[in-house]
Amino acid sequence: MKPMMCFDVDGTIRGTTDEHIVYDSTILALKKLKEAGYPIVVSTGRGRDSFLRTGIQDIADWDGFVFNNGQLITDGKGNVINAHHFKNEDVIRTIAKADELNLAVTLKKEHRIITKEPDEYVLETQRYFGNQIGPVEKYNGTDLVDMMIIYGPKGWDYKPFLDLEGISVLPGLSCFADVAIAGVSKATGIMELGKVLGSDHYVCFGDSQNDIEMMKHASTSICMGNGDAMTKAEADYVTADIDDDGIYKACIHFEYIKE
Repeated sequence: MKPMMCFDVDGTIRGTTDEHIVYDSTILALKKLKEAGYPIVVSTGRGRDSFLRTGIQDIADWDGFVFNNGQLITDGKGNVINAHHFKNEDVIRTIAKADELNLAVTLKKEHRIITKEPDEYVLETQRYFGNQIGPVEKYNGTDLVDMMIIYGPKGWDYKPFLDLEGISVLPGLSCFADVAIAGVSKATGIMELGKVLGSDHYVCFGDSQNDIEMMKHASTSICMGNGDAMTKAEADYVTADIDDDGIYKACIHFEYIKE
């Protein structure tokens, strides 16, 4: 079977300027890939609710979705294949460390919440994603949590969180870091999906550090020209920027599709 073609969302499929554009060349590339027999997959740090608000589910005939950096996997019709949740004590520990540093944490669960009033880092990240901010609430210690986001200065390394048990921290290109379950990633989610689709290898497109683990396990990894330096260094190939037909040009370069 041909490899799965796996795409990050923000900064890869979808622009991160105020318009949050999906370019026509990207839609055309996805259509041609599908026609050529490649399974096409979304692999994103976004939760399912956040992703559905982008409308990207409607731009192509997707074969599957990997949400929350691998913690929720569904087929192309939205049927859940597998879901992973944090241990409650790992959530409590992460929030406690953030409280020490006066940083906000978003918890993605049945109802999204944030642990403190939005600050400049939260608001900048909200502009970057065009996303919603949940109500300020205290975590009750028992709800299942699918994903966490910590907000901090742009370019910060999030070092105080790196040794916390049970989590992995993935800094983004704005004022945030995704927090995933240790050992769970976009790569593991893609391989879980691949068992259902009948494919054991994939090509991936991404732009930021939460794509690096996905790139490490890909047969071919492609970073957008607008991606960060660390992600570019990990990728097999760096294509043009998102607003310069980067996905389409990479697909032509590797002869996945024809003009």
